[in-house]
Amino acid sequence: MSETTERPDTTASRDDDIRERLRAIEDKLSLIIEILSPEESDGPTLDEILGRLVTLIASQSPLLRRIDLTTGRTLDIQEGRSPRSAQPEEPDEADV
Repeated sequence: MSETTERPDTTASRDDDIRERLRAIEDKLSLIIEILSPEESDGPTLDEILGRLVTLIASQSPLLRRIDLTTGRTLDIQEGRSPRSAQPEEPDEADV
């Protein structure tokens, strides 16, 4: 019977420990968000920053596709398949 009375205490202790860790993580995340979020007069808004990031990533799309194709060709060669062709990707690169 002593085992059954110790188990709830252990579970309660573990639950308290988990809650305390989650609170500490929440506090740290709140601090990080506060540090990274500028006040209105301090700089760009979060929407502006995200917009810039999306624009930068979109401008890198042709390069990322080339890297993906090169990686795919390398894997094809290593695995004994015939290397894939760049022809399907080329029209997209000219459009961008």
